[in-house]
Amino acid sequence: MSEPKKHPIFNKPFLIGFLVFLLVLIISQTITYQRFQILQEAQQHEVNERVRKLKEDLQDIFGQSFDATQTLSFIIENYGIPNNFDSIAQLLLNSNKHIDALELVDDQGVITHVYPLIGNEVLGFNILKDSIGKEGALTTLKRRDYFTAGPISLKQGGTGFVSRRPLFNENGFAGFVATLVKLSTVVTAAQLDSLKNPNFSYQLAKINADQSEEIFYNNTKTSTEEAIKVPITTSHGEMKLYVISNQPQSYSTILFFFILGLLLALVCGAFTMFLLRQPIKLNQLVQEKIGLLKESQEKFTKAFQTNLMGMIMLDSERKVIEANDVVYKLLEVTREGLIGKTIMESAIAVMENYDDNEREKFWKHFLKHDKVINQKFKITLKSGQKLSLSVSIESLFFNDKQHYLVNLIDETKRKEAEEALELQNIQLKKTNSELDSFVYSASHELRAPLASVLGLINLILTEENKPGLVASLTMMEKSVRRLDDFIKDIIEYSRNKHLKVNVETINFTNLIESSIESFWYLENMNKIKVKINVDDKIDFASDKKRISILLNNFISNAIKYHDVSKRTPTIWISIKTSKKEAIIAIKDNGLGMAEEQLDKIFDMFYRISYQIMGSGIGLFIVKEVLGKLNGTIEVKSALGEGSTFTLKIPNGSDK
Repeated sequence: MSEPKKHPIFNKPFLIGFLVFLLVLIISQTITYQRFQILQEAQQHEVNERVRKLKEDLQDIFGQSFDATQTLSFIIENYGIPNNFDSIAQLLLNSNKHIDALELVDDQGVITHVYPLIGNEVLGFNILKDSIGKEGALTTLKRRDYFTAGPISLKQGGTGFVSRRPLFNENGFAGFVATLVKLSTVVTAAQLDSLKNPNFSYQLAKINADQSEEIFYNNTKTSTEEAIKVPITTSHGEMKLYVISNQPQSYSTILFFFILGLLLALVCGAFTMFLLRQPIKLNQLVQEKIGLLKESQEKFTKAFQTNLMGMIMLDSERKVIEANDVVYKLLEVTREGLIGKTIMESAIAVMENYDDNEREKFWKHFLKHDKVINQKFKITLKSGQKLSLSVSIESLFFNDKQHYLVNLIDETKRKEAEEALELQNIQLKKTNSELDSFVYSASHELRAPLASVLGLINLILTEENKPGLVASLTMMEKSVRRLDDFIKDIIEYSRNKHLKVNVETINFTNLIESSIESFWYLENMNKIKVKINVDDKIDFASDKKRISILLNNFISNAIKYHDVSKRTPTIWISIKTSKKEAIIAIKDNGLGMAEEQLDKIFDMFYRISYQIMGSGIGLFIVKEVLGKLNGTIEVKSALGEGSTFTLKIPNGSDK
C-alpha cells in the first residue's frame, strides 16, 4: 500500500513560514498605523473640546454683560433711576459673577453712578470727552443698540471691556447703562492661564475695522500657524481666539505596537514552520482539541467574571471553588475568606447574625427540589450594611463532576430607587397643586387692586382737573395697564402649562368682537379699521380659552404696532374652517419687522421695540398654546409694509 501523496507545498515549511511572517507583519503594522491615527484623532478631539469649552465660557462672560445691561435698562426706562441703585447693582453682580462693575451715564456723558465704587473711582468722569472711551460710546449711540467696546485702557487702571446700551425717553437720548469686565476677569473665568493648564496656549486678538488683528492677550510666544481659530461673538463679534496644543506627539505607544507586531509575526512564522514539520493530521487534531477547550474555558471564565450578578461555584461538597468580583464587593469579603469554605461557613463569616434553623430549612428545600429559584433574604453584614438578596442555586456537571452554581442579586438599590421615585412623584403632585393655587391667587388677588386703581383713574379723568394732573394720571394708567397685561400673560402661560385641553364648539365672530372691545383703551384704537371675514359654515371645536389667548395676542400686537402715518391703518382678520382644521390669518399694514427679527419673536421677553408697551412674552405664550393645540404658525413681514400671521389649528369636532 502506497503512502498518501502529500501536497508539494507542505514540503516547503520555510517558504510557508516566511509567507505567514509577512502576512502577520502586514496586519500588525496596519493595526499599529490605525492606532497611531486614533491617538492623533484623540489629541485633536481634546483640542476641539477645549476650544468648545472656551468659546462657551467667553460667550457666557459677554452674555452676562448683555443680560445685566438689558435688565438695568428695563428698570430705568420703566421706573427711572432707583434710589437703591447699589442694592440693585449688587443683586445683578451676584447673578452675573463675571461682571466687575455697573455704571450709569447721563445724557452729557458724565458717569453718575458706579458700583462697586472701591477700585472704580470714576464718578464725574465724562466719557464723551475721553479719547479712548468716546469711540465706543458714540458707536453705541449711533447704533441705538447694545455694543461692547474693548479691550480698552480703563480710567481706573488696567484693561477691560465696556458694554453699553443707550437710554431713551420721550425727550430723546437720556444716557447710557454700562457694564465693565476686566481682562483679568476674562482670563481667570475662561482659565486662559497656561500655568494652570500647560497642555494649551492661548492668544486673544481684537479685529479692527480694517479686518487687521491686534493681539491684546498672549500667555506664550507660540506660533499660531497650526492653532485653531475661534471667532468670539460679543455684541458684534469683534474678537478671535487662538488655541494652541502644547502636547508633544507620543510615539512610545506606537513603537511598542510596532515591536510587538514584529515579534508576533516572527513567532507566527516560526510556529508555522514548526507545525509543518509534524505529522499533519495528528497536528491538526491536537490543535483543534486544544483550541476548542481553550475557547470553551475562556468563554466560561469571561461569562463568569463579567456577569453583573454575583456568581459562586461550589464543588460536590458545597465548598467554594470560585467567585466573581461582584461577590467580593457585595459581601465585603476577600478571596482568602471565601475560597475553600462551605457556603454556610462563608455566610457565617460575612453576616452579623445568622440563624442555623434558616440554614437547614434552606438546604433541605434545595436538596429536595435540586434547585432554588429567587429565594429572598434580608441580611446584615459585619460592617452593618443591610442587604436584600435574591438567591438562586442550580446543580450542574462540570468535568464529569457535580457542581453547584449560586447566583446572588442585590435588590437593595432597586427598592431604594422605587422609594425615591414614589417620593418624587408625591412631591411633584404637591408642586403642581401649589402652582394651580398660585394661578388662582394671581387671577383674583393680584388683579383686583389693579382693577380698582384703573377705575379710580378713569373716574378722575372724567372730572375737570388741571392738565398736569391729567397727564400724570394718563401715564399712571399706562403703567398700571402694562402691569395688568403682564400679570394676565403670566396667568395665561401657567394655565396653558397645567390645565387640560377642554374641547368645545367655537364661535369665532363672538371671540373676535369680544377681543376688539377689550382693547378700547389702547392708543389710536379709534383710528384703526378692523375688517373681519369669518367663514365657519363647518363647525369647529377646540379649547375656547386658548383660542381667545391667541386672538387677543395677535389683535393687541396689530394695534400696538400700527402705523398711523399711513392713510388707512387697517387690520384684516380672516378665518376659514374645514373638517380638518381652522385657518386663521391676521394681517396688518403697520410697522412690520426686519427679516433677522422673525426667528426671535417667539423667544421669552424678546421685544421688537422698547418704545412700545408690552411684556415681551405674548408671542412666547402663543407658541406654547399652539403646542398644546398641535397647531402651526407661519409669519411673513417686512419693515414698513406690515405683518401677516397664519395659524392652522386642528379641528377637534370628533372629540
